[in-house]
Amino acid sequence: MNWLRHSFGSLGAHVGGRDNNFNLIRFLAATAVLFSHSYALSIGNPNAEPLRASLGVTLGQIAVDVFFMTSGFLVTASLIARKEVLTFAIARCLRIYPGLIVAIVLTTLVVGWNFTTLAPREFFSSTDTWRYVIKNSTMITGEAHMLPGAFETTPWRHLVNASLWTLPYELGMYCTLGVLWIVLSALRSNRQLRWVVLCIAVTGLSAQLALHDSLSSNALRLTALFFVGSSLYTFRDAIPMSGAIFLALSAALLVSALDARWFNAVYLLSMPYLVLFLAYIPGGAVRRFNDFGDCSYGMYIYAWPVQQISAALLPKIEPLPMFAVSFVVTLALAFVSWRLVEKPALSLKGRAPRPSPSLTGAG
Repeated sequence: MNWLRHSFGSLGAHVGGRDNNFNLIRFLAATAVLFSHSYALSIGNPNAEPLRASLGVTLGQIAVDVFFMTSGFLVTASLIARKEVLTFAIARCLRIYPGLIVAIVLTTLVVGWNFTTLAPREFFSSTDTWRYVIKNSTMITGEAHMLPGAFETTPWRHLVNASLWTLPYELGMYCTLGVLWIVLSALRSNRQLRWVVLCIAVTGLSAQLALHDSLSSNALRLTALFFVGSSLYTFRDAIPMSGAIFLALSAALLVSALDARWFNAVYLLSMPYLVLFLAYIPGGAVRRFNDFGDCSYGMYIYAWPVQQISAALLPKIEPLPMFAVSFVVTLALAFVSWRLVEKPALSLKGRAPRPSPSLTGAG
């Protein structure tokens, strides 16, 4: 823990390559989503999740925030490294769609044969079934959560994979970033990219702080956090990696947890720095987690249907037993998905130049 007492140069000095803790951070975030959903899917009451009563947020919400902030950071790095929107778009599609499509097809087959009140022939001939498959496999017009007759007796009825609601937002952020790149490339001013992204981040975050209880809070929050991550990558050379700053922000976050009225603001302002510090500074044995692969996406897309199946097979299961059972099954599916689907798909991207650690290289 000596790293907490030192300075480590700028964030930009640590960017580049794959020797970091992002896989572990995303894995923990996916596990937090699974834990959070265990309350809603086992007893039908999402408000029973421990943090909701005390802080007004859940571990699942925090995990989604982490996903979007880190996505903004890493996806911006990918776009700047490639400097070409088409290859960037292909890379994003290869990351999202192969694993998603396999999960949608597999889930539909398992539910269709085992967890619907309809006969298999009726289930597979239903337009609602094919709407679920096609809509969720493309995400162009949003997601579909229900299959006909599915999970009629579980505490959280009908919903087959509600976790997919974040993917249209994620894809929307990719498109927005790509459009900004095209516009600013046409203007031949990469310096403007930094300022536009920063303005979007600040505006989005400010709007979220003012309107976090509104109906549009998800869009505001996730957009803000994605572009906060994007801005942090853009200005990486100006951001110090300091153990003192990390400790100060951690202390502020812990103190704010005593009053839910302050926690959300302090959390949103401190979380991005804390996550990026943990992504790059702690080293040693923790980096061996990368040998396991990146199972976070597989966990995210399989967890909800696995938990619904657990609720169907084990009526009246409590939240913690559901978490334990579904974690093991989901992790196994995610590992297979990574090894047999996602990793081979990502190998088709070809080799892109690594992001430069210098601010001038970001142009």
